[in-house]
Amino acid sequence: MLLEEVYKRVVNFLNQGNFTYIIIGGIAAGTLGEPRVTGDVDVDILLDKNDISDFLEDAKKAGFKFDKKKCAKSARETGTFQISFGEFHVDFIIASIGLEKEAFKRKKIIKLYKIKAYFPTPEDLILLKVTAGRAMDIVDAERVAIRHSGSLDKSYLINWAERLSDKAHDLRIYNEVKRLLTF
Repeated sequence: MLLEEVYKRVVNFLNQGNFTYIIIGGIAAGTLGEPRVTGDVDVDILLDKNDISDFLEDAKKAGFKFDKKKCAKSARETGTFQISFGEFHVDFIIASIGLEKEAFKRKKIIKLYKIKAYFPTPEDLILLKVTAGRAMDIVDAERVAIRHSGSLDKSYLINWAERLSDKAHDLRIYNEVKRLLTF
């Protein structure tokens, strides 16, 4: 089985269920920035933690595999959970910050592998990646910034970078976004 098949299956599931989501992670980074290898599908989803059980029941009917108790516990405790299809997994991040909710409002439809899915704007993906802050996330953010350097909404990026840095009491996010705007 290919990751492409898992991507199509999860996007079809989310679209048919009318879920509010955006594709993030390596697939989004490769689509909005520079293609790279990834081994999973990452989804940011607007989902009430009280609705996890129903979501998982629907996912089970759609052919996904998981430990329901483990997923429910993880969703409650960390705001994330993982399901799988074949040898691939799908990581869900339950939206919890204002940036994610704004990203849902601004989401774009992109056709990938002959199926339409919701993706963040380049600005929102940059902010999500910089906020996560892992080395690969910073590389992904750089690649998106370079690809979209002439068309990025700089005031949007700076405004959110300031807000996120203030909330985290850490200038790393702001400084990183300022650096990315030099490309």
